[in-house]
Amino acid sequence: MTSRQQQPHHPTASAARGASWSAVAEMPEPSGIGDTAVERPTATAAPLREIPAGSFGSNIHLAACLALVAFTFSSCGKNEAPIAIEAVKPAPVVSEAKIDAAINEALSTPQTSPEAEKADSLLQKAEGVLNRHASKNAEELLNVPEVHESLKICLQKLAQDKALQNQINTSVQLAAQMKGLSAEAGSVGLDLNVKGYDAARKSRMLQAVLSEDPRQIVRFLSEEIGEATPELSFGGVERASNGVSIKETPLPPK
Repeated sequence: MTSRQQQPHHPTASAARGASWSAVAEMPEPSGIGDTAVERPTATAAPLREIPAGSFGSNIHLAACLALVAFTFSSCGKNEAPIAIEAVKPAPVVSEAKIDAAINEALSTPQTSPEAEKADSLLQKAEGVLNRHASKNAEELLNVPEVHESLKICLQKLAQDKALQNQINTSVQLAAQMKGLSAEAGSVGLDLNVKGYDAARKSRMLQAVLSEDPRQIVRFLSEEIGEATPELSFGGVERASNGVSIKETPLPPK
């Protein structure tokens, strides 16, 4: 029986295998060794020399271990960029006194709208006319040049607006029905005497005229007719105290 040829012992391969163990982190002892500590040679215990072909597997194991160790240390050595965290600024503290002062200011400040400003302007104009012509009655005030010009503009606009004319006619017809007169269209008409107006009614009339808005004229007349209707219907009078009278007018021949 032919004996198996022994492989020659290569000290260089043994040193390489010993060097590969020193490059890896500590590993558990193989079973059967016991608890006796074994001193492992370092990577510099023996220089690497040319390794014969028979120890090719140990060479691969050494290269893989060295690559793993190099990757591990290179990864652990990197400094991660710190994450910038913006500090949250605390909300400003507002005292209760300031809050109460802001609420009181908001409640006390009058809220004005364009309509309110326009109404205030008309009131100032009307009061100015009354102050300059205090001795004149309402009919005479309508003939004051500045008032008369605005009145003409209002009447011209009203003549072109059939809807506004119908509003006045409807108010007159309702008042006529309440009085017991015929409500047929064109059979009744409004007779308005403004000579007895007091100061407050003069001011309302002037504001409507000076606005040069026919809607304001129609509103003023409708309010006057509505106020006079109870007196005309149940008071048995021909003319109400505010100067409104509803009269029958003959229909045009057919």
